[in-house]
Amino acid sequence: MTNIIRPNFGSRSREEEPAEIAPSEEEFQPLHVYGTAAGYIVALVEDARRPEGRAIKVVIGSYSGNVLEAVAVMPATDAGRVDADATAMAVLRALEIVEQGREPMPA
Repeated sequence: MTNIIRPNFGSRSREEEPAEIAPSEEEFQPLHVYGTAAGYIVALVEDARRPEGRAIKVVIGSYSGNVLEAVAVMPATDAGRVDADATAMAVLRALEIVEQGREPMPA
């Protein structure tokens, strides 16, 4: 998952460390489900197993599948939650636009 922005939250750089194999996000219970669109679900999970400390992740996955993948990682703070909420809503809206593109536009 090298396509995910992973802030270090003030800790040391992880560039010199080997790539990690992240646990599947499906192991986590969602803190919040933002909704579904275009066949995908957008949710928020908490991960306390990160070396940087607790983090919250915006995750997305196929609604019919059982695999979720993180698309954004924020610190587990009030400010991080605000950022996560905004990010998740933007992802959900983008999926809604994609979904509308597949259907005829209303007259």
